[in-house]
Amino acid sequence: MAMEFKLDLTKLAQLIERSPEAAARGGKQAMDDVKDDWIREARDIAPLDTANLRRQIDGSVGGEGLNSEVIVTGNATAKSAKGKRFNYGYYIHEGHMAADGKSLRHAGTVEQFLDESARKNTDRWLDMIETEIEDELKREGW
Repeated sequence: MAMEFKLDLTKLAQLIERSPEAAARGGKQAMDDVKDDWIREARDIAPLDTANLRRQIDGSVGGEGLNSEVIVTGNATAKSAKGKRFNYGYYIHEGHMAADGKSLRHAGTVEQFLDESARKNTDRWLDMIETEIEDELKREGW
C-alpha cells in the first residue's frame, strides 16, 4: 500500500532566505564588540605618561556584515623640540623608543600595545564573533 504525504517547507525556505541577513547582522554587532574590546585592552597596557596616548587609541569597523574588518590606531601627537608635529604613538609602538635607549616608566605597560592586546585576545574575539552570529541566527528561528 502506497502512502502519500505533503510537507509544507515554506517556513524553512523563508528561514533559509533570511539567514544571510541574520548572519551579517550578527557579524556586524560582533565586530563592533571586538573593536570596543580591543580599544579597552590596548588602553590598559599602553604607555602612561600624560594619558594622552591612551585617550587617542580609537577604532573603526569597515566593510559590511561578514566582510568586515576592525582597525584600531593609537596616533597620539605632540610638538617636537623643533616645533613640528610628532606622532609619539607610532614612535613608541614601532620600537623607536627602545632603539633610542629609552624605556617605559610604568609597570604593566608595553610598547606594542595594539599588537599585544590583539595577540592575547584573538581566540576570545573569534569566539565572540561566532557566538553573536549563532545568537542572531537563533533569533531568526534556527
